[in-house]
Amino acid sequence: MSAVTRPAPAAADPATSAVAPVHRVRWRTVTAPGPPPHPSPALRGAKVLVLGGTPRLAHAVAAALRKAGAEAHVDDSGRWPVTGEAPDGLVDLGHAEPFVPGEHHGYRRSLLRSVTALRACYPHWQREADAHRLFYVVVTYLGGAMGYEAPDEAATAAQPLGGIWAGLAKTVHREIANCNTRVVDTDLADLAELPRRITHELYRWGLFEVGYRAGIRRTLEAVPEDAGPPTLSLDAGDLVLLSGGGRGIGWRLARTLAARHGCRVVVTGRGPLPGPDDPSRALDDERFKVHERSLWAQRRQGRALADVRAAVDAARRDRELVRHLDQARRAGLRISYAVCDVTDPDQTAALVARYGAAITAVVHNAGVDTPARLPKKTDDEFLRTVATKVDGFVNLFRAVRELPLKFFCNVGSLTGRLGGMVGQLDYAAANDGLARLGLWARSRAAFPVMTLCWPTWDRLGMVANFEATLRYMAALDVEEGLDLWTRELTAASSGEVTYIGPLGRALGPHQSRGYRVSADLRGHRDVLSAVFHLGDLRTHVPHAAQSALFALDSAHAPVLNDVLVGGEPSLPVSLLLENAVRGAAWVQPQDYEPLALESLQDLYVALPELRLRHGGIALRRSVTAGYTDGRWTAHVRFHHAGTGREAARLRLVYRRLADTPGEDGTGGPYATADTATAGTASETAAGTGTGTGEGAAVSRRTQHPDVAGLPLRWSGLVLRRARWHTGPQGACTAEIRETPAGDLWVLPGWPVNALPLTALENVFRRTAEHAPGTALTIRRIEVRGGMPVPAPGAQLVARGTPGAGSWTVSAADDRALRLHGVAYRGDQR
Repeated sequence: MSAVTRPAPAAADPATSAVAPVHRVRWRTVTAPGPPPHPSPALRGAKVLVLGGTPRLAHAVAAALRKAGAEAHVDDSGRWPVTGEAPDGLVDLGHAEPFVPGEHHGYRRSLLRSVTALRACYPHWQREADAHRLFYVVVTYLGGAMGYEAPDEAATAAQPLGGIWAGLAKTVHREIANCNTRVVDTDLADLAELPRRITHELYRWGLFEVGYRAGIRRTLEAVPEDAGPPTLSLDAGDLVLLSGGGRGIGWRLARTLAARHGCRVVVTGRGPLPGPDDPSRALDDERFKVHERSLWAQRRQGRALADVRAAVDAARRDRELVRHLDQARRAGLRISYAVCDVTDPDQTAALVARYGAAITAVVHNAGVDTPARLPKKTDDEFLRTVATKVDGFVNLFRAVRELPLKFFCNVGSLTGRLGGMVGQLDYAAANDGLARLGLWARSRAAFPVMTLCWPTWDRLGMVANFEATLRYMAALDVEEGLDLWTRELTAASSGEVTYIGPLGRALGPHQSRGYRVSADLRGHRDVLSAVFHLGDLRTHVPHAAQSALFALDSAHAPVLNDVLVGGEPSLPVSLLLENAVRGAAWVQPQDYEPLALESLQDLYVALPELRLRHGGIALRRSVTAGYTDGRWTAHVRFHHAGTGREAARLRLVYRRLADTPGEDGTGGPYATADTATAGTASETAAGTGTGTGEGAAVSRRTQHPDVAGLPLRWSGLVLRRARWHTGPQGACTAEIRETPAGDLWVLPGWPVNALPLTALENVFRRTAEHAPGTALTIRRIEVRGGMPVPAPGAQLVARGTPGAGSWTVSAADDRALRLHGVAYRGDQR
């Protein structure tokens, strides 16, 4: 796995640090299990609007949906035919016309049709709490492998502009929280099967992108891959044409290439350089601020706010560009500026003709990002953002295609690959469209074509709110990014390359299930653990409430055979708590403030409801959360899915991570206790002494208490039984080695634990030996210094007095849990 090459500040949680190491990954197609060979029952009665594609294809899809029981309509206007209502889902067949560079602009009409449909649904869908009902399913025509493999020779040419719709779909859930997404890729020569496949894909949510090629269903998986060794050199004889590049990361690359390699670099922009009398050039900093204030004052004179803001931004851009060019000139760097709007094919062709064969490399960096939610974004803004990336690439590629370039590099973004932030529907569409065009072009050029998909750079580039971006992913250190970039260029990389940093709190439940991630990728276990415990999401109200079905079976979870209630296998209470902690972490405050779990309170567990039925158990988990007395508090309840009876309830209380410097928390779905650092609190022993061994402590009491016909038993086969030592006043002590997480499951990938499951089960067992009952209650579990989950091979120490119900589970580094009021009682709810 490739990490950054220089020391960079690491961040266990992106929300608490600006930059963190990134890792280089490639995306590959892998076989994915197909859906059941019949439509989902949930499709019956669903209202579906079909738009886009060809009329023939749209009507065929609608007919297949009606046959499956849906109420389906075809309407190329993008609006549901019943006034005042909205469909449950959109099947968007996108832009199905063959791709002809230079004659490809029909995509704009198709894209605006899609945007119109989403705008019409927006106010209706935004209020929906059901996590299953709504959907936006798009079809792309990239050959059945999402563009990552060349289409079969006999197949119709791929339509790479489908990437626009893929990027759009993968971002919709950011603004419409419960809109499910599926991108179905097919070949233009394999449309006969598409209607049936769509009906089978609907309401089988999970993966964001699937494709069908030769009848085989595929998806994408991220795998780590190092960049290759250098295969080319850059020197004073090279001329790099860089679209955009007067500011941001483009300018930093221009300076790097000119300074490190002596290259000549031409950066471009839409407008001419300011003249000597222009305020952007002529005024010093103080007088320029006065000029800015004069521009803002025009608002009071009746000028539209949008026009004033545009004028201020333009003045700042011009000033930055002039300063950059002056600095480069004084440093002796060969960087020049040329006027060119790359969305204009004539301007682009003229620019390339001006330099001709002197051009040895191209970097397509130009981009526009005007973040705003869809209802506030105009059609012109949407098209301008997409066209700058997409049409800009087509025009540049056509103009330089016959030149003997060393490389053609697209500047992409993770917003395209993984989905963008709120307000970036168009930016995500633009970047995924660019990446798929790059894949299309690499087999049609004699030079390497690469698309580098970057995370946010540290306070550099087109970021309107840098702090908000850290909610999604940690930023990339600028110097590290430049090192990685030049490495990619000199390695003559080809295809799509993605750099991914630690995930942030804002990654929602829908997006978390959208991709397959290689087990070799750092952070894989944390993501898998969070998604595993999420379960089957049923309702979702961002920042307030969530419900899900969490199901386990003993065939895949040997730990379910470790605890017996009434002689029947049962879900261990510790694993129930693990799920409660993981599930509650999915409901975050609206500002995504970093939180640390402070305590679990008022736990009640009805042990009979945790017994397995037919080899498994299914629980409905509900979480409601909000601030209480300044503390973020989550109320978690479990009900047995079969009986409907309450199985457990508890309250989780969090504190602001900033209130405890140096401590990592478990306040986000991707944060685990494995990353927790030692805090400052230290635990005093609840009891010490040499003890007389476990047998002496229970010699006059059965080890398997039987109350009302419900014996509680711990086999210790998975969650190993500790050997307790008893001291004065019945105080008990045990050293406990936690069972490796992999021993709990029979799965190709298994979740890691946020809680010390083995230690907790031993505390519960010891308490039951003292005073058994049919319900377990705990008044409070305090988290001190972080969760005590030991490293492999390390041990925890448990101390306590069963009669008092007080226990401490501590690690060697002072991380500890303090349990108060642990008791078994009769089932009094």
